[in-house]
Amino acid sequence: MTNTPILSMPYIAPSQAQKHVTHNEALRLLDVLVQLVADSRSDTTPPPAPSEGQCFIVATGATGDWAGQNEQIALRENGIWIFIAPQSGWIAMVTDTMELAVFDGAAWGPVKANLTSDALNNLVHIGVNTSADATNKLAVASDATLLSHAGGGHQVKVNKNSSGDTASLLFQSAWTGHAEMGLSGDTNFAVKVSADGGTWFTAMETDGATGRVSFPSGGVRPMLAAPTTWYVDPGNGNDSNSGLFSGTGAFATLQRAVDEVLSIDAGGHAVTIQLADDTYNLTSPVVIDQPLVGGGEIMITGNTASPSLVALNSSAGVLDVIGAVVSLSGVEISTSAPAEVCINGAENAQITLSEVEFGTGGSAHISLQNAECEVVGDIEITGDADRHIALDHKAVFRMEGQTLTLTGAPDFSTAFIEANNGSVASFDGNSFSGTASGPRYDISVLSSVNTYGAGVSHLPGGSAGSTSDGGIYA
Repeated sequence: MTNTPILSMPYIAPSQAQKHVTHNEALRLLDVLVQLVADSRSDTTPPPAPSEGQCFIVATGATGDWAGQNEQIALRENGIWIFIAPQSGWIAMVTDTMELAVFDGAAWGPVKANLTSDALNNLVHIGVNTSADATNKLAVASDATLLSHAGGGHQVKVNKNSSGDTASLLFQSAWTGHAEMGLSGDTNFAVKVSADGGTWFTAMETDGATGRVSFPSGGVRPMLAAPTTWYVDPGNGNDSNSGLFSGTGAFATLQRAVDEVLSIDAGGHAVTIQLADDTYNLTSPVVIDQPLVGGGEIMITGNTASPSLVALNSSAGVLDVIGAVVSLSGVEISTSAPAEVCINGAENAQITLSEVEFGTGGSAHISLQNAECEVVGDIEITGDADRHIALDHKAVFRMEGQTLTLTGAPDFSTAFIEANNGSVASFDGNSFSGTASGPRYDISVLSSVNTYGAGVSHLPGGSAGSTSDGGIYA
């Protein structure tokens, strides 16, 4: 054997002359093949001005000085090209691409074959600079993670199996969750926060059905973008609904609708609470205890054509309005509590009535203290009350050009209207139909009732009224 079996380096023969030639040939091969580095493996023609010691892997289809030397190692030495045949498994660093190449016995290729799309499917998990596990199948440890477009837009999709599951982004500190946003147990988008990872508070929620934004933890009021109606239906509604749809999408109680309205910013838009035909049995008064944020009037509307089909019956008071602007129309209203009132207004409340029927009124059908009430539509009274109207502490009542119908001769044991402590009432151009019993008026302490000269028998009642302590009837 005259050459080594792997690198094919020549042996020095016994008694060989010029042993240095053979030795130098072996060193030349070692100089090339140990830590084999090639400038390129894609060139088919040699460079026009090669440098001594340059090395290439000749690409298929070579021409010129490299013709017929496909996949050979070309070494520039002593001004000529020396070609070395590679053996299967040899590895070279190709510097123009900075990739390792391996010879498989026929051709050079990447040390590891290029991955195909199929090779990347159904991987068990992937860890980038960290270890993935069975739960976190994709794990990345990095200062940042970039997801960019491919020439257009870009979406990050988080999909869950069913409505009751969770699809969200969870933000942690020291592996404890402190903020989460997404779909948690339903299809409403929510943002939640936690101080300890155990107790969570919903800061904001957007209803998936309506797009309406709420702030369950308070602090911010959603603002209306347009006039809005909330519906109340005791027979079909539920107080857990949004109340923005009639029938099964309505609230079940009027108080729930009022609370919802008082939680928003009207933004100058009309706000309506629409009551379905039904009997509303109340055990406590519906309370409207603040003005509507964003300004405007809360309009509570029933059936203006047939008010008796929307019956607000209470074993206590029916409606307390404190400092708010409210209109009430198309309802029948009554209380079975002798000491209570149907409608109570206080602290600068402004109440407008239209197409309202009053049944039994207890202490009063309408009671005002430092508040105002105006009748702008027809009224019917079918039940007794100690007073139909009770005014105190600079209260104001107006009724002009309307019809008041008395059915069944209701009795007002104190008076049809009582005015005290600087209160004012005016009745101009109204029509009263039917009869009533009891005094017509009781006016005291610098209060006045003005009928614009209609006479002392103008108002409903079975007997004359009285004035005292500066009270005036005109």
